[in-house]
Amino acid sequence: MKKILIVLLAMVLLLAGCGKNGTPSPQSPSDESVTDQQEPSSETEISSEDHAIPGSYTVPDGWEKSEKHSTDSQIFYIEEGHENDEKPDNISIHVGKNKYSLDEHEQFRDAIVQQILMQLDGIEAQLNGDGTYTEQGDLLYIFTIDEGDIVTTQYYIVKDYGFCLIQLTNFSGSETTEQAARDMVDSFVWDTEG
Repeated sequence: MKKILIVLLAMVLLLAGCGKNGTPSPQSPSDESVTDQQEPSSETEISSEDHAIPGSYTVPDGWEKSEKHSTDSQIFYIEEGHENDEKPDNISIHVGKNKYSLDEHEQFRDAIVQQILMQLDGIEAQLNGDGTYTEQGDLLYIFTIDEGDIVTTQYYIVKDYGFCLIQLTNFSGSETTEQAARDMVDSFVWDTEG
């Protein structure tokens, strides 16, 4: 479990070498596990006025901000009642910059894939990738790293010279946890640039 944290940290740091500014890397709070039984029904709208993320998104019902693990530049969400679990499923959101315009999104994707593969060298894991769009029409790259007992899903919402990374670390295997992360991704709207 520590290996995946190191992998994710190194991946973000290497992306920084590819042109991203020096923002903190995504990490999972003390590796997690939980049984999920809640479905998103009433949701909380989070806007950039509430945090340093330059956009707004909806947090599904049953999820709350983890004050213990969140920083000014990265926010973690954990299911209500699981803040003190040893290994709670968690969703983090972080925005970063890179050197790629939206027209060069495939180069950004390739840099991410190369970095993940380097970090997974020697680790037994299955990597899957997909490209699609959010419900808002933004380009979305999805990378899933399955280590058997931990599945990390990274959702990169791409824009000119930047991205929003919403990352799910799923220890429980819960499908509703997967849906909660995807709901956050699909609700994300970049702030309009004036």
